Amino acid sequence: MTAMPGTRHRGPLQPLGVGDRQLLANLKAHVVAVASEEHNVGRPEALERSARYIEATLSGLGYAVSRQEFETEGVKVRNLEVRRTGPGAGKARLVVIGAHYDSAQGAVGADDNGSGVAALLELARLLKSVQPAEGLEMRLVFYVNEELPWFATEKMGSLVHANGLALGEREVVAMLSLETIGWYSDAPGSQRYPFPFNLLYPSTGDFIGFVANPRSRSLLHRVIGSFRRHAAFPSEGAVGLESIAGVSWSDQWAYWNFGWPAVMVTDTAPFRYPHYHTLRDTPDKLDYDRLARVVLGLESVVRDLVIAAPSN
Repeated sequence: MTAMPGTRHRGPLQPLGVGDRQLLANLKAHVVAVASEEHNVGRPEALERSARYIEATLSGLGYAVSRQEFETEGVKVRNLEVRRTGPGAGKARLVVIGAHYDSAQGAVGADDNGSGVAALLELARLLKSVQPAEGLEMRLVFYVNEELPWFATEKMGSLVHANGLALGEREVVAMLSLETIGWYSDAPGSQRYPFPFNLLYPSTGDFIGFVANPRSRSLLHRVIGSFRRHAAFPSEGAVGLESIAGVSWSDQWAYWNFGWPAVMVTDTAPFRYPHYHTLRDTPDKLDYDRLARVVLGLESVVRDLVIAAPSN
């Protein structure tokens, strides 16, 4: 459950480089634009503003944005996707990186999940010239309807996406779900866990977490090993049964339903963040300096994944 490749970073963080200041500024701007107000099917105008910002940002980077549209309680909603495909004929195997852009009911959603959306937008910028290996395709997907009451229903955006891939007989070799990744604390006792993780992991919430189900263990090892090679930032990895609280609480769950390997990347959300699912989850609460370091580490992880297909 706890043995992971590589060495967890310990000690002070080195200052960000001069070239990383643009990343820092962009992350702040994205979170403010996407998650300064409650935005979900119950607040359709705000949800539409978030979707349009994501589309405009991706288009401005030179991507062709695909829409996967469907209806929820009379509201037209959509997943948004961009792609980079490697050479070769036939159906490429897929590396999917995703984040949901809706907020919970009664919540602004800066950390959950404006932080994940901002990270994915910056990954789109950093990876726009990436060339996947032959037979591989990278897909960056922004999902609607992750939050209740749509979670684990046919209207959940990531389940709509995964089902579409299955119907098209596509193979997902790796999926990363960026879920609530922007809040950190150096205070002792700032980190909590569900049983049995509370017996095994540190009590200070200064790390980024990587979480998988048992079938995704190999992918988890590859992902956290890559992150630790490239990023001088604290990280923890865990393999847990889906019945353990929190393990399946994001979009990776949709891909697990089809037997595909998927990993959640998270700051652990309610087990650390005091403003989770409230109107106090606002952009000023996030630690953009540490979020930027996580994004830089994830950039290297994704590059490693699309250079060669993970072995399941």
